Amino acid sequence: MPVASEFETWAEAPAANELRLIPIGGLGEFGMNALVVHSARSLFLVDCGQLFPSDDQPGIDSIVPDFAYLEPFADRLQAVLLTHGHEDHLGALPYFLRRWPVPVYGTAFTLGLLEGKLREHGLDTGLLHVVTDYGRVKVGDGEIEAEWIPVTHSIPDACALALHTPQGVLVHSGDFKLDPEPLDGRHTGIERLQALGDAGVRLLMADSTNVGRPGRSPSEAVCREGLEAAFEQTKGRLFITTFSSNIHRLQTVVDLAYEFRRQVVLLGRSLDRNLTLARSLKRLDLPDDLLVDVKDAHLFRKNELVVLCTGSQGEPMSGLARLLRREVKGLPMEPGDRLVVSARAIPGNEVAISRMLDAAERLGAETSNDGLGPVHASGHGSREELADLIRAVRPSQMVPVHGTYRNLRAHSALAASLGWPPERISLLDGGLCLRLFLDGRVDMPGAVPVGKCFVHEGVDHMVDARVVQDRLILQEDGVVFATLLVDPQTGELAATPTILSRGFVMLSDDEAYAELLAGVARKAYEEAPMVVRNNGEAIRDTLRLALRRIIRKTTQTRPLVIPVILEAPAS
Repeated sequence: MPVASEFETWAEAPAANELRLIPIGGLGEFGMNALVVHSARSLFLVDCGQLFPSDDQPGIDSIVPDFAYLEPFADRLQAVLLTHGHEDHLGALPYFLRRWPVPVYGTAFTLGLLEGKLREHGLDTGLLHVVTDYGRVKVGDGEIEAEWIPVTHSIPDACALALHTPQGVLVHSGDFKLDPEPLDGRHTGIERLQALGDAGVRLLMADSTNVGRPGRSPSEAVCREGLEAAFEQTKGRLFITTFSSNIHRLQTVVDLAYEFRRQVVLLGRSLDRNLTLARSLKRLDLPDDLLVDVKDAHLFRKNELVVLCTGSQGEPMSGLARLLRREVKGLPMEPGDRLVVSARAIPGNEVAISRMLDAAERLGAETSNDGLGPVHASGHGSREELADLIRAVRPSQMVPVHGTYRNLRAHSALAASLGWPPERISLLDGGLCLRLFLDGRVDMPGAVPVGKCFVHEGVDHMVDARVVQDRLILQEDGVVFATLLVDPQTGELAATPTILSRGFVMLSDDEAYAELLAGVARKAYEEAPMVVRNNGEAIRDTLRLALRRIIRKTTQTRPLVIPVILEAPAS
């Protein structure tokens, strides 16, 4: 997508006939889903998710949207509406609510997950308001009414949202699939979506995650076949790792454990927390006598245990990772055991998952799923299901959301193949504003400020992107310190600059190369005008630039260069 022009008047309130839709995350990427809905009288968010860091963001625990667009309208923000409880849809709320403590609306399981997060951050849980399936809430002064429509997904209580606005009905699909056999009997409300389509829908924003997969996503029910085979074929301990929020998958494992007379051991904090919540809300049937504390696991024979672990994505601090490092006493992984990964690899996690499987094989466990049958089913609808949603809703305007630009473009092509002309398909990107008007007009006036904010746990403020960049440079090319001793009376160098490096590979003759860098630093200092020398930041920038230039020219690397200027002690 070409770089969008700036929406020059974005900081001014919308006109009386205008409704703005602004994705500040979740478009052009997987994760960090957040949509601003803004009119002259209403301002709220649909979802407020986080993004998990990649390998090129060392030391970062979480990434959340930059909420810069909201700052000019800080006193007008009214609510956050949640589609479901996955971290990429609500994980940024503890940081958002600290700045804007507004009401948050969502279904019971969604808010149950959020409540625990808010308690950990010391935030007010009284902001949470539970909505039932097909429930409605008037946002702000009532100009816009939101309706929660149930959808099937890989977490309980997921919903699509229908926003009833003066500009027409807007449908946001959230994450969804059309599962004909949901394990909890809670089907996608396709009849209600069709009824909205019959009455007229102005715009559909639809999940694009699986648009590249032909056909339909298999039902969650098919996973029982593969997991049952794993129970049948495993003579030792059976270790199963999946997403801790996938309560339907966990119910299948629990049911099979009961049938095969295996006790269940839970390994991982999020599993304990999510299963406790699911049981309290009657979303999971788990008899107390089926659970065994990990401390008592050694009392049971190998074929009497199934161990449910966090860590399906190779997370280093997960229950499975600790087990593979033999940090869990009384529960070793040994020959005859089996590890089943009942989850898909999130893009970017493939290497970590491969290492995790290799570690399990080194301990003697079987990790292949060959011959088991399906052990995972996606929670996102595939291409035919996306087409079914478009046909059901029949929107005037189609907007693909959730996914990379490639996904969004493929979803646009799908809508075009179903008869939607190009002028009725809006391809958005992060920050690009879409405006709907009362007279039926639609336009894209340009982009608003968006970006990413980096979170380091234990730090009470966001981490600057430059810190992340410096960490990456340190990881790749190391650091070079150049220390200059300056006579405070004359402003001249009192000694030859010294060079010290860590993690930086110099040339074969390190001493000669250090002398080269010292000479460059001396020359840069001595040639600098006195006004630059007298400005600490300016002279450090001058030295940094000179040293970077020579290092890059001679070694083709870009280490972090830190000039240090000290005053020489009085004689």
